[in-house]
Amino acid sequence: VLLPFLLPSSVLLCPPHTMRCAALLAGAAALPADFPTVPMKGVDGPMRMPLYGIGTWEYNDTVAEAATLSAFQQGYRHVDTAWGYKNQVGVGKALAAAKVPREEYFVTSKIPGGLNASATTATLDECLTQLGLEYVDLMLIHFPATWSGEGGPEGRKEEWQALEAWAKQGKAKAIGVSHYCQRHVQDVQSVATVPIAVNQVQYHVGMGSAPDMATDYRDWMVSQGIVYQAFSSLCGPCDAPYNKELITGDLVTKIGKAHNKTGAQIALKWVVQQGIPVLPKSSNPKHIAENGDLFDFNLTAAEMDQLTKATTPPVAGNSPSDSGDCGVGEEVVV
Repeated sequence: VLLPFLLPSSVLLCPPHTMRCAALLAGAAALPADFPTVPMKGVDGPMRMPLYGIGTWEYNDTVAEAATLSAFQQGYRHVDTAWGYKNQVGVGKALAAAKVPREEYFVTSKIPGGLNASATTATLDECLTQLGLEYVDLMLIHFPATWSGEGGPEGRKEEWQALEAWAKQGKAKAIGVSHYCQRHVQDVQSVATVPIAVNQVQYHVGMGSAPDMATDYRDWMVSQGIVYQAFSSLCGPCDAPYNKELITGDLVTKIGKAHNKTGAQIALKWVVQQGIPVLPKSSNPKHIAENGDLFDFNLTAAEMDQLTKATTPPVAGNSPSDSGDCGVGEEVVV
């Protein structure tokens, strides 16, 4: 099923019970009207989420600053960072230097999983300090447990509730998760009073027909009204030769020639044409420009089908059928 890749501008509604709701809604509508977006559930009502942004994983402050500034100078309006990336100061400097009005761009950050309530709040505030911002548009819990896998359902509930309380102070317009599978999300749903806006996971050509354990339950996430957002859509963390297959591989290169586009643009287009936002990463201004130049053409149904049926590159994880996320943070019964 091919989903619309560019949604028309529409009136966004939320109950006008607070001035903060109106302010957040005004901000949500302030992206350029023709900017490609998907609808997303915010703390106080519907929002628009950009279909593409600049990723900054593994970049230090200096590289992240340069890449973010280059992206914003070329029309990007979304940057993705995280507390764990240790580059939020650089990202914040780029946002200040870009001189784009705050309400006209979108910032995503993330805090580590496995934090208790007080550590959650402290880390969230540290993100804003490092970025030099009063709020972020989207704040995610980066992992369903600690990076070493410690944590279970009760910990996920505690961290989510602390994130909700923080967001309700006007410090995040929307909140969500990353690397979560169905059972992780269900833990959160059991206590949530704010919508889970997004699940950010690995997704790229080669995974279109992959099982749930590989995609972190993509179809189920969509059924819950959660935006399924892709990272590593060019398979950057994949082992060689898969890490180049979506840039110079035969399939994407052949399709690219038909549209006068690069292989990387074809790989990214396959994702956004499904209505799935992407976060391609590059520090090269030319590649940054190309990675955002996805909306003046469409792949044919036959091309989409060919890319969807591709089985390589597989997910980078435990195995070609398992991302490794779904077994994280299981409750230990003693």
